[in-house]
Amino acid sequence: MVGLMWFIFLIQKTGLFNQCYGVIPWKMEGLRGIVLSPLFHGNLEHIMSNSIPMLILSFVLFLFYNKHAYFVIISSWILTGLATWLLPDFSYFQSGIYSCHIGASGVIYALAFFLFFSGVFSKKLLLLVVSIVVFLVYGSIVYGILPSQVDQGVSWQGHLMGAIVGSVIAYKLNKR
Repeated sequence: MVGLMWFIFLIQKTGLFNQCYGVIPWKMEGLRGIVLSPLFHGNLEHIMSNSIPMLILSFVLFLFYNKHAYFVIISSWILTGLATWLLPDFSYFQSGIYSCHIGASGVIYALAFFLFFSGVFSKKLLLLVVSIVVFLVYGSIVYGILPSQVDQGVSWQGHLMGAIVGSVIAYKLNKR
């Protein structure tokens, strides 16, 4: 996924993708963003800040949850995008301008919350240790789901939906 993100980013830099390919809540043209938004990034800082956590969390996911890793990533990707699309666009209500949610951070939140809650729900010592490590390294991301704690232009909605999606997937997979 990270390789594809960088490939798309390099194409973006040529000017080929100069419109919104992200999630635009409640707009028909925003539906394509459910699939495309994690691949598009606003600038170099944005893609860098998504690449490293995506690599680390994906590695941990495949290392400890190999059997379910592809399901978790694909479900996180699609369900986070869909949930973000379904959530009202609060920016529009304030400014009259629709938001375009791009970047992989919603998927990153889903993976982090999946890894944390999956270890807690499993009640297995090794997976619980993984949960604790994920929390210690990425615990501060919880502030990213609060609208008052993020900078303008940061999709707290995508973060919140990713956190919910990852938590639900962890619960469902551990309920089996």
